[in-house]
Amino acid sequence: MSASAERVARALAHQPPDHTPLFEIYSPYHPIYWDICGRTVATDAGMAWDAMAEGVSYEEMLRATIEAQFLVNKFFQVDMVRLNGGPPRQYTRPVKTGPRTWTLNGVKYHRDERTDLVVLENPAEEASYSHRYDEEQLRKQLEEWDGTVPPLSGPDPVVDGVRRLAQAEGIEWTYMGEIGCGTGVAFYPPFMLMWLIEEPELIRRWMEYQMAHAFPGTRQLVESGCAVIAMGGDVSCDKGPFISPALYREFILPAIQAHVDLIHQLGAKAVYTSDGNHWPIKQEYFFDSRIDGYKEVDQAAGMHWPRLIAEGVADRICIIGNLDARHNLCHGTEESIKAEVIACLDYGRRSRGGHIIHASHSVHEDMPVANYRAAVDAYREYFGLEPLPR
Repeated sequence: MSASAERVARALAHQPPDHTPLFEIYSPYHPIYWDICGRTVATDAGMAWDAMAEGVSYEEMLRATIEAQFLVNKFFQVDMVRLNGGPPRQYTRPVKTGPRTWTLNGVKYHRDERTDLVVLENPAEEASYSHRYDEEQLRKQLEEWDGTVPPLSGPDPVVDGVRRLAQAEGIEWTYMGEIGCGTGVAFYPPFMLMWLIEEPELIRRWMEYQMAHAFPGTRQLVESGCAVIAMGGDVSCDKGPFISPALYREFILPAIQAHVDLIHQLGAKAVYTSDGNHWPIKQEYFFDSRIDGYKEVDQAAGMHWPRLIAEGVADRICIIGNLDARHNLCHGTEESIKAEVIACLDYGRRSRGGHIIHASHSVHEDMPVANYRAAVDAYREYFGLEPLPR
């Protein structure tokens, strides 16, 4: 096992590593890629849409995606990676209508001036998560489901491709796969929230359906080399859980426990990932769930280091964060970011549950490149590591 892999393994086993591991999720098309691997169909949203309008091949998009994700993780010398999914094998071609505009299925899109992402021209046209399901259609699907699950399509080609590139250069990363099993209550449509109270048998059927599909996928991720599985989906907002602690215990916790048990049986570590304020379900979320790590640590929602330590969470759970990806990393100065990184590392090294530093959600579209680089520079300076090239 390489020093990097051992570093992550020790943190998730609640043992002190040689130094705090670094982990990150780099959102697709973020400018963070451009100085590292150039602007390509995998790193520039406008180029991607133009290429799709012209009929670019799946194979070309996949190669570019693998290369970009390998190069950005290599550049920042992370210890653990979570890769974004690959391009769809069969995609609907957009129609280019102007220098920065397209239509897709008759809906207008344009390139956002601020983020350089391709977004809906009229945001109201976007279907929210709560409108992705039709109640009667979902009810019928669950009532008719006979327990069978379609076969998996095969291992993730991005994970496989990045692993090959890394192995060719002698890089041994820890890979995090991500898969949920229906526990992300934030994404339930309103009728499912009513089912929790009025038709609990349908929610139980929904959970069985989700687990039946997610558990084979979990097994495949571990078999493909993912030693860490991030599970979940948001269960809380800034003000607390989306459902009552009693309903969480009855419907959500058993699915999480079953998923964690499977992950452990497969020899991997289980990480639950959710934004929001989890203090009202502290016992269930952190302890009864049997998770090894906690990701998307949302300090803006009250999940900050002093309380994580005071409540005993940081003694038993590996904290994967806790840099403020909502405010400081988006709007702070180099000085404020450096101060936060130092404080975060100090807290983490005092915590018996382990710590992997991370921008708590991702390097997303609102985070300037300079701010993330300032965070990594401060991390490397803290441990006396060589500065990254500019």
